[in-house]
Amino acid sequence: MRISHKNKFIFFSNPKTGSESLREMLTPYSEILDLPFASVTDENPFYSHISPLETKTLFHEKGYNYDDYYKIVCTRNPFNRLVSLYEMIYRRWPVKPPFDLWLKSTKTEGKGGGGKNHDRWRMYGAYSLKNYISDKNGDIIVNKIICLEHFEREIPILFKDLNIELDSGFEIVKKNVRKRKKKAKEYYSEKSKQLVFERYAWEINKFNYKFPE
Repeated sequence: MRISHKNKFIFFSNPKTGSESLREMLTPYSEILDLPFASVTDENPFYSHISPLETKTLFHEKGYNYDDYYKIVCTRNPFNRLVSLYEMIYRRWPVKPPFDLWLKSTKTEGKGGGGKNHDRWRMYGAYSLKNYISDKNGDIIVNKIICLEHFEREIPILFKDLNIELDSGFEIVKKNVRKRKKKAKEYYSEKSKQLVFERYAWEINKFNYKFPE
């Protein structure tokens, strides 16, 4: 995540949505940078993939007005995001569990993608966008959702919204772009495809996401 008291923004690093790229672009304009979950301190309790709800609670404890800040998060086609999460979890495993079996075991809230307590990227990586950005009442507590698929168009607009003037040499950062041997659609059976349509219906409908071809 990134926080700027001067520019009044909070950026949330929703896992596997291009968040590391935008994090790097926002670093020069941020006063608070995230820490690994295991390294948080009382002075800086903001870890890499902290949720908006956790952050709102911490802001209240620190005497900051959460509502004064422009809250930003990224999203991505869930069919692609879940494949990316699966590959990241098991990239060093000699044998992976079948994708359908793994997907069925995940949740869109609670334990999410599983893992140990410090593996927040894994846990939140399987959350639906609606669950990640909402409070306990189901109210959305962010202001701006940026689609990874539209970075080239949306990033300049974001900086304009933040009243940050970009220099002529500014370029869109693209980090952790990995090529896979298989296309995303090849991971899915008809059953797992329908499971994603059901579980992630809110973001699929909101951003008109389709099953990748």
